[in-house]
Amino acid sequence: MKTYNPFLLLLVFFLPFTANAQIIETMEGGVSGSSRGESNNNSGDSDWLFLIDFLIDFGFAGGYGLFFGFRDEPRPNDKDFNEYPYADGVHGLHLPEMEQGRLARFELSGHFQNNEDNLYGAYVQARFYPDRFWIIDANRLELFETFDDKAGTDRLSLTNFNLQFNRVHHPKFNLYWGAGFMLLSGDVEYGSPSLSGGFTWYFKKPLAFHAESQIGWPNGSYARQHQARMQVHLNRYMVYAGYQGTKIGGISVANWAMGAGIWF
Repeated sequence: MKTYNPFLLLLVFFLPFTANAQIIETMEGGVSGSSRGESNNNSGDSDWLFLIDFLIDFGFAGGYGLFFGFRDEPRPNDKDFNEYPYADGVHGLHLPEMEQGRLARFELSGHFQNNEDNLYGAYVQARFYPDRFWIIDANRLELFETFDDKAGTDRLSLTNFNLQFNRVHHPKFNLYWGAGFMLLSGDVEYGSPSLSGGFTWYFKKPLAFHAESQIGWPNGSYARQHQARMQVHLNRYMVYAGYQGTKIGGISVANWAMGAGIWF
């Protein structure tokens, strides 16, 4: 039981408040209305200024080594990728420092999600690892909401393009962060810069725990999507189940998710 306590804490941390009716319409209303008030614009500008000031101060205070690596930090081989997680029976995506493996890897995954009400969605993600340090990530979330009192379905999508730095590439644990672009599409489209980050812990074959989050500010309104899931690796394939959360403006929705993936 002790082993799973961290997972329970993470799930509790990620659980948000869920709105009841016409969720997508309320989300879109919050984003489209965020540019109508001067106070909201000022708040968005202040958030950006605070973030930039924090990154600059932290970087000059010694944060470069924490984010990008210290001078005397051990460097693995260029070809340090496993064929796929647990391909050698022990290690995750990366091999130990002195072992030779593959130069690059590609991962494709997707899942179905639902909030046990009238909101459901589909998520697909493609991740390319050109070397041990960088990740090129593209993902899309499609949300659908059905109604009992009228015909038709409401629809909303979040698309993200990220360039991420794979800061920790340990054989059992990977941690990455990055930046990119978020596109919110519904009745109208809004785009914004975005930040992302996440980790995967390959704690015992064939299991791994994965969590990630992406945030942006389309039209000055805060938007976030995050997930926490348990993965079961079956040779080149994996299946997983967990939690997917979405927040746009002041509306948060929690969903369970079930999906699969493959490594090339």
